[in-house]
Amino acid sequence: MLSITLLAGDIFGYLALTFIILTAVLMLCRKILLRYTRNLDALRKIHILGSLLAGLFIVLHVAYFVTYPMTSAVMLGYVSVAIAGAVWISGTAFLERFKDTLFYHGVLSLAGISMMVIHAASAGVNIPIMISFVVLALSSSIVLGKAYQHAGKILKAGAVKRV
Repeated sequence: MLSITLLAGDIFGYLALTFIILTAVLMLCRKILLRYTRNLDALRKIHILGSLLAGLFIVLHVAYFVTYPMTSAVMLGYVSVAIAGAVWISGTAFLERFKDTLFYHGVLSLAGISMMVIHAASAGVNIPIMISFVVLALSSSIVLGKAYQHAGKILKAGAVKRV
């Protein structure tokens, strides 16, 4: 029988990852949700609140495990936190109306989620490898799909300007 024991730091990490994924899915489904709610301001507030909670749990997770020995999995976790900081900055820049920051915000979010899942799978035994592969495959597919959409927009805009 498999016994899973979770430390407080593990729980904080899973909560952070959960809120990060929920805010990413919320933004991916934004157009669908706007058809029903017609309230962009409420969706943004929910996204910001979810991001705030994710950041809080990341800080608690890192603070709990800060004395662990340095391994490649732990280093990957620190890189993931740095990416989460870049995601926060690009999201703030989007709110300040800087051009094209939303694209970087989304791509960095997906990259950060992927790295966090790899970190969690390699740092312990609480996430089965198959679940990690599924999450990585889904996030990679979404990144490729979004990159294809953006490339189409760029090429279409370039064709219009040339004429």
